[in-house]
Amino acid sequence: MRPIGKVRLFTRNKNLLVEAGEVPEIGEKVYDEKMAVVGYVYDVIGPVSAPFVLVKVDESRWKPEAFIGKILYWKGSPRRNGKKKRGVKTHVGR
Repeated sequence: MRPIGKVRLFTRNKNLLVEAGEVPEIGEKVYDEKMAVVGYVYDVIGPVSAPFVLVKVDESRWKPEAFIGKILYWKGSPRRNGKKKRGVKTHVGR
């Protein structure tokens, strides 16, 4: 498990705003300290030097306000600097 960062607030749009040390891909699952799934990464906002991650919480299982001040986690490796490896396109016959 890798820490995303500390939850700063619960937004009007029902997302947790996390001050990110690491930035996972949108759609990645997010976990609490007990490795229980809390929700998923909904969006990444703010400047590149100090990004924030918006986490959509599964409200059927959790009260989002309870996570304020806590650290959330994710599985995986850090995002590459916006560049993705692309395959070579080939054209077969015309």
